[in-house]
Amino acid sequence: MNKWVKPIIAGLLSLVFLEACSSSMESSGQVTLNPGDNFQQANDNFPGGTVFLVRAGVHSKQRVHNPKNGNVWLGEGGAILDGDNYISAAFTGNAENVTIQGIEIKNYVDNGIFFDSGSNVILKRLTISDSGSGNGELNGAIRLNDVQQIHISHSFFTRVSAGILPTSCTGPVNIEWNTGINIGRNFIQLDKCEGEGIRVQYNTMERIDELLRPGANDVIDWISIFRSNGTEQDPIRIMHNRARGHGYSDTGSFIMLGDEGGSYQIAEGNVGVTPGQVGIGIAGGDYITVNKNILYSEEWEDSNVAFYSANFSSPVPCSNHTISNNRSFWYYNDGQQNNIWTDQRCDAVLLNNRYPDKSLNHNIWESSKAANIKTGN
Repeated sequence: MNKWVKPIIAGLLSLVFLEACSSSMESSGQVTLNPGDNFQQANDNFPGGTVFLVRAGVHSKQRVHNPKNGNVWLGEGGAILDGDNYISAAFTGNAENVTIQGIEIKNYVDNGIFFDSGSNVILKRLTISDSGSGNGELNGAIRLNDVQQIHISHSFFTRVSAGILPTSCTGPVNIEWNTGINIGRNFIQLDKCEGEGIRVQYNTMERIDELLRPGANDVIDWISIFRSNGTEQDPIRIMHNRARGHGYSDTGSFIMLGDEGGSYQIAEGNVGVTPGQVGIGIAGGDYITVNKNILYSEEWEDSNVAFYSANFSSPVPCSNHTISNNRSFWYYNDGQQNNIWTDQRCDAVLLNNRYPDKSLNHNIWESSKAANIKTGN
């Protein structure tokens, strides 16, 4: 074949693709993607700031690496990206000012979405299922490394090796109004995140049956705050989240704060129903507060304690733990009540807690749901 033929053919194919997509491109910079269109070519051929409208239907084995600055990927009802258990992730690389909204993502091998750098990433109204490799420590539905300014909201996750995993992130970070059913290792883990404006709030998580991601760990901590620091003026806030049901980890919890250190963290207004062997634990760190939470647990094989403060992060020092104004009715695995414990190594203050509160039972799940809906979900 003449040495000029291949480049000419490639150029013609690119022009054909551009012409096909341009026929649906509006003056607003919107491009329509139909099943069979190549998402990576669309990303590469159109400028930053383009809105890609993903039409209803199954878009098989698509991926986008390094979405351009300002691009929006907007799915209409019934838009599905299916990795066919062949593609590593639907969106990867660097993301600057990128929005992904209204798309179902399923059957991706390692992650649904994996950005390893970027800023101002907005992920809304997604459904991510049957994705994520390994035990969930590094992979899951959404993995974000070294990304600042994150907003993840109103999305649904099921049968993933983990849920939302921001690592080395910088605030503001808002993870709110999301739902996780039968997820793996963690629903949300903040790992070495720093700064102001970090919020994990109004999320709902449940473990309801055995339909888990094959090869993935069962849930350990629903929400884990690992080596992360807020500020004195604006602590990390874990607020108004709900969890029901547990995996079979003998170390798992609903919310784990101060894990391997960290500082300026608050858990407030959260509700748990038999959500793990521990309800809310403070495992180390400085200036950490647990306030106005409600926990109930029935007796089960590894049920332990509702609230605790301890230095499980030794030799990293800890200080200024406060557990106040909480309510609990929590059965230890021997049938006795076990509501609060501290090893007295972190200057723990226990104040105005009410336990055992015999008014608490499984019904707090529905009442807390009603309260969250009234708040605005």
